[in-house]
Amino acid sequence: MKIKILAIGNSNFLSKRSAGFTLIELLVVVAIVGILVSLAGLSIRLAQPSAANVLQAKIQQKITSAQNHSQFYNRPIRLLFDEKKIQVLTRKESLWKPSQSLPALVFGSVTVSADVDMIEILPNGFITRASVTLSEGNETHILKSIADER
Repeated sequence: MKIKILAIGNSNFLSKRSAGFTLIELLVVVAIVGILVSLAGLSIRLAQPSAANVLQAKIQQKITSAQNHSQFYNRPIRLLFDEKKIQVLTRKESLWKPSQSLPALVFGSVTVSADVDMIEILPNGFITRASVTLSEGNETHILKSIADER
């Protein structure tokens, strides 16, 4: 007596190669994804401006605000530089006092030096010629209160 077994589907078993991914294939994919993620992280970090760039923009903004304030109120203003901050001084009762409307700008981790201790801004547009150097690590920026005339 012969018994026949009926089976549905293909009687050939799947080969080992098509049954799944090999360990090497998975490691290659993980390595590629890791490289792409690290490149994305680097590009995001490089896109952020440095502290020196941010401080340079803030100092330029502070000088412009002081010029506008001086012209609007028709009063002279002084920007006093020290090692840690720029203090805006206004004249009140023949004394120079810190301004209430223009707060001091603190430098933070950036090293700042200026060739003058004080920049004077007059309502007629005069501003003391000054050169401010900002440095952080190996990055150095020079900011001039008056652009060089050519």
